Amino acid sequence: MAATVLATLLVPLVGSTAGPGDDIEENNSAIEQIEDQIDAMSPEYNSLRARLDGLREEISKYSIIANELQTKVSKVRAEVSEVTSQIKATQKDIDEVQGRAMDQAISLYKAGSTQILDTLFSSKSLSELDTKAEMLSIAAEENNGALIKFGRLKEEIQQQNELLLAKRGELAQDLADQRDILNKLAAKKADVAVAYGRIAGKVNHLRDKEEGLEDANDLIRAHILASQNPNPVDLGQSSQGFIWPLCCSVTSPYGPRWGSMHTGIDIDGVTGDPIVASKAGTVILAEYYSGYGNAVIIDHGGGYSTLYGHMSAFSVSNGESVSQGQQIGLVGCTGSCTGDHVHFEIRINGNPVDPMPYLP
Repeated sequence: MAATVLATLLVPLVGSTAGPGDDIEENNSAIEQIEDQIDAMSPEYNSLRARLDGLREEISKYSIIANELQTKVSKVRAEVSEVTSQIKATQKDIDEVQGRAMDQAISLYKAGSTQILDTLFSSKSLSELDTKAEMLSIAAEENNGALIKFGRLKEEIQQQNELLLAKRGELAQDLADQRDILNKLAAKKADVAVAYGRIAGKVNHLRDKEEGLEDANDLIRAHILASQNPNPVDLGQSSQGFIWPLCCSVTSPYGPRWGSMHTGIDIDGVTGDPIVASKAGTVILAEYYSGYGNAVIIDHGGGYSTLYGHMSAFSVSNGESVSQGQQIGLVGCTGSCTGDHVHFEIRINGNPVDPMPYLP
């Protein structure tokens, strides 16, 4: 929106006569418009800043959760590794005793001693197996020791595998939670980048344009100085030597306005009202002049000049000599304007000053 408004301000009207004003598109009125746009962005800027603060809080929260999950994942992985090592060790013990246990089981079966076999097959835990073996007084017997050990190792490895399965399930869930949090974290960071880029891009674009317009004031000053009559003129004190270009009320004074500098005064009027030269001099510019719209600049000699902006029509042309009170144009609302009026400036050596002390 700001870029569109700025482009509208800076593009001269189709068919306007080429001249110095076309080469110096930037000016104070355009700067004011840019400041207005930046000020108008304040609610959006504040809203985005609040959103950025909220996103940063969420990022901090997700970062803490992600770190906690990473610690947990590392711990569970270590536990999985430890249980896996235990299973390998238990399986090694099983492999070592399995042959002897098989021989003892066959011998017991042939002898009709099936209590030990029943004990091994019916026990659902190591503690149950140990209790039954102790009751039968068979745990230490040489002819069945390997078989008891084999039974204990099979129970042990089963419990270890169950634990491993649980730990792997826990690890899988933790990894899924971690991926979810990291995805949310990445999304929030992307949101921050988009929000920041959006507001920073708008402000930077307008600030760059504003700096260009401020630099262009030097060109305006140079144009006035190059075109002025150097002969000194004694203006006397206060309002001596100048008259009002339009006899109406001042609607906007000289000075700071909307965060920037208003370099003249706005005098109320109606489209078509005549505007007159505040003092005799030579017209050094009469053309469409960017944010000033249709504008006239008159050099009065001695470094003094006056500027009249937003006119609906010209009554003089560039290079023409005019007398004090002569009509130079008509009130309008061209350029950067919100209502019918004339923007009036007095400049000394190209620099704007408050016109009020020089007016009756």
